[in-house]
Amino acid sequence: MSSDTLPTTISLDGYLFKVDRNGNIQQRKQGGTLATVTGEETSNTTVEDALGNKVVVPAGFIVVNPEDYVTDGIVIQKVSNGNQYVWIPCTTDSSDTSKLQYQRTEWGVENDNDTLASKDELTLTDSDVTYRTTDTENGINATISAEIVAQINSEKASIEQYGGYYIGRYETGNVSDVAVIQQNVEPYASIKWCVAYSLAKGIDVGSTANSYLCSSYAWDTAINFIQNNTIWKNYATSRENTNDNWRDKEVVDESGEVIKEAGTATRLKTGLTTAKANIYDMGGNVGEFTTELNPGTAESVVQRGGYYNYTTAPAGYRWDDHPSDSGIIYGFRATLFLK
Repeated sequence: MSSDTLPTTISLDGYLFKVDRNGNIQQRKQGGTLATVTGEETSNTTVEDALGNKVVVPAGFIVVNPEDYVTDGIVIQKVSNGNQYVWIPCTTDSSDTSKLQYQRTEWGVENDNDTLASKDELTLTDSDVTYRTTDTENGINATISAEIVAQINSEKASIEQYGGYYIGRYETGNVSDVAVIQQNVEPYASIKWCVAYSLAKGIDVGSTANSYLCSSYAWDTAINFIQNNTIWKNYATSRENTNDNWRDKEVVDESGEVIKEAGTATRLKTGLTTAKANIYDMGGNVGEFTTELNPGTAESVVQRGGYYNYTTAPAGYRWDDHPSDSGIIYGFRATLFLK
């Protein structure tokens, strides 16, 4: 079996088995418990796929694809509003090399206007951090920096306790000025970073989980999850054969019908490209704000991935812009962390 086709799923004696990226066949248990979640639970529920991999489902959510494996990308959906997230199993224990690490990874980084589009959020409260007027006038200040540091620490504590987190399955969408994480809606775009930051925190707030604007840690870990568990092993750095939406690329739908011609700049609705581990559009369509900031510089907000009117930025790319900018190419993605 060619390594170019791994990981994959094969059928043996009427049972499905997962073949990992190294060509090892993983033993399938007799059934899992993913389908037992009803959405009526009042606390977090720990369930397993057929390989024994655990998923912690927050109260008020159901599992959309209970027959899949965790490595396929387990999707949960909130019963009350239809928002969908994908489970990313990982660890904060650097000594556990058998698991995906929750950490930043730098691939391509824009460096222009004397600014580097990269800064670890945990350094935002360092004594050398300063703020320009353009920062403070657009919601970036010491208070927000402290909030972001607290968010990253909270994310790590959640992962330490539960063994993973959730990332929005889609770019955040806009339905009558309500931020949603659903397929086939217009991206919530034409907003400044500070608006994205505020909206993300209000998408899904509950007793067992909270949503946030995606951090650099969550973005990079999700990209590594995709690369480890799908055929897109270079998704962070390559735009080839992804069916994501960049200006120079043709986009087809699930039936193979062309929905966007190559060489045209057309922003698509959410989730119309090809999913990677059940996650859509981290490569193109709209550039996505994260909590990664570089205050005191000419371009202090960092976006991730490429966008529909651009041709060179893949999913792992970091680029920056002014905090006052709010063009139609700017969108965002939310995450969901258990508590």
